[in-house]
Amino acid sequence: MLLEAITRPSVRRPFFKALEGHSNGAEQSTLGEDRLVLSGIGWDRYLELDEALGHDRPDPRLYYLDGGIEIMSTSLKHEELKKWLAVLVGDYLYETGIETFPHGQATMRILKKAGAEPDESWCFGAQKKFPDLVLEIALTSGGLDKLKIYERFSVAEVWLWRKDRLEIWTLRSDKSAYDGLVTRSRLLPNLDVGSLTRCLRLTSWREARHAFRKAQRKQKTS
Repeated sequence: MLLEAITRPSVRRPFFKALEGHSNGAEQSTLGEDRLVLSGIGWDRYLELDEALGHDRPDPRLYYLDGGIEIMSTSLKHEELKKWLAVLVGDYLYETGIETFPHGQATMRILKKAGAEPDESWCFGAQKKFPDLVLEIALTSGGLDKLKIYERFSVAEVWLWRKDRLEIWTLRSDKSAYDGLVTRSRLLPNLDVGSLTRCLRLTSWREARHAFRKAQRKQKTS
């Protein structure tokens, strides 16, 4: 999938231009995902490649941090988990009446420093330039350090789904780094993370959503 994306005529030139003089690319492919990581890439090259790949694309995803760039294509399992988790969180936010501003996969950038395309993201309470909560599905290891990227944007909380569980990382008050792993969300303290995780391990989407809503109702009456 990644090879198809970067060898399109409109993408080939800026991609190989970015590769000029860089022999340290590391490519990984597993669980249906492809990931290419390069270092020493200038900000202008990153923007040129992003433009060539096209706006509002579902795939591949680009991340940038201090000259490092990651190009990643997602798998069916990746997209399934992203969708399930986003909908369950959406159900929770609706039922609890939390004022929410979904940012989805909107590109985040800080000039010449960092860029990201999260799986899902949300602002709470009021609309902001950057989200309060970011979700990343990480079925494969390697790539750029997503926590370091989101630290640049002062994202209050980062959720990583990896190794079949949800990791919650909260930004320190001085914004110097993330603390984790924690078992409860600071932004959504009443969310039953254990129930959410169990529902994501079910094989039926309908069953997962039904079970999560049932757990929410039970929590309300207890």
